[in-house]
Amino acid sequence: MNIAIYGGTFNPPHKTHINIAKQAKLQFGIDKLIVMPCGIPPHKKCEINKSTRLELCKLAFGSFAEVSDYEIQKKTASYTVETLRHFKQLYPNDNLFLVMGRDSLRNLPNWYCPEEICQLATLIVAGRGTSVGDNIIQQMHDAIGAKILVLKGKISRTNSSEIRLSYQFGLDCSLEVTSEVDEYIRQHGLYKQHARAISKLQSYLTPQRYLHTFYVVKRGLQFAEDDEKDKAFWACLLHDCAKYVSKEKHADYGFCQGDLPDPVVHAFLGAKVAKQDFGISDSEILDAIAYHTTARPNMTRLDKIVYVADKTEETRPYPIGRLVAGGLDKSFKKCLLEANGYTKQNHRHSLHPLTDQALKFYFPKLTIK
Repeated sequence: MNIAIYGGTFNPPHKTHINIAKQAKLQFGIDKLIVMPCGIPPHKKCEINKSTRLELCKLAFGSFAEVSDYEIQKKTASYTVETLRHFKQLYPNDNLFLVMGRDSLRNLPNWYCPEEICQLATLIVAGRGTSVGDNIIQQMHDAIGAKILVLKGKISRTNSSEIRLSYQFGLDCSLEVTSEVDEYIRQHGLYKQHARAISKLQSYLTPQRYLHTFYVVKRGLQFAEDDEKDKAFWACLLHDCAKYVSKEKHADYGFCQGDLPDPVVHAFLGAKVAKQDFGISDSEILDAIAYHTTARPNMTRLDKIVYVADKTEETRPYPIGRLVAGGLDKSFKKCLLEANGYTKQNHRHSLHPLTDQALKFYFPKLTIK
């Protein structure tokens, strides 16, 4: 008998997960498919408790797969090799397969006992929006003895982090998750830990600006490292919180526009609104909000994350692929030059001195006209 194990945090399980599971079963003659929600992930935090994720998996996979609580029941971190050992003892005469994505395959040599994993199971790998190259397959075979089968067909790049963010913003997720999973999430108020602040922010913005903010947060989290994500979330979330604050209310925040050009007012005012109305006291977050339109010399990583996320969120009406290629620092410089050119062409008299200083700092050989 061919038995495949498909593990993950499934936080939440979505239609791409389901498609991978069904295709693995179909393409490789899998007799028993075991979906294995991870109990205590060894390398990531999971804000939804394990019993809830087990229920979500039953709703998503229960009609065509066995959903196991083996790892859920463990009181220690869940390691794949231990799970495979367990099922090899249960099914000593059967063939074990392990279903995973391309990114997991690339990181497999860093897992606990990767060689033993490859001895216990044949790997079934899904590309998740990109192909699984022959070079990767050969590398994994040479490094850890991996036997690899590749799923045919296009697999979407949908991921759970984006879905969690969509629920935070109250957006429709019916294209990403099944109706049963969606109903459970909404009934139990999952992925709503920032709901109060987001709901309050929504009252400050137009629907279009609110959606822009969602995509800025999404882009910012893509650039942020794990230890930066909390600050990046708040800075991106509130970067436009003062966009529609009237001039009559500026004094309520102790703000005076002075000679600031209109296009940058909301950024500097936004730092004050974020502090007074949303309780943000972290100076890094407040600075990232304040300088997200002008930039400044010697930008922090958080400054750059918000600046780039604002310029490159995916609904911007211009090609953004070239702006986000090459990592945060390169993207920032590209965006700084692009924004400078746009401002000079469309708002010739609105270039803030900080922008001029930032250009000279990052491009000392550039002739500023």
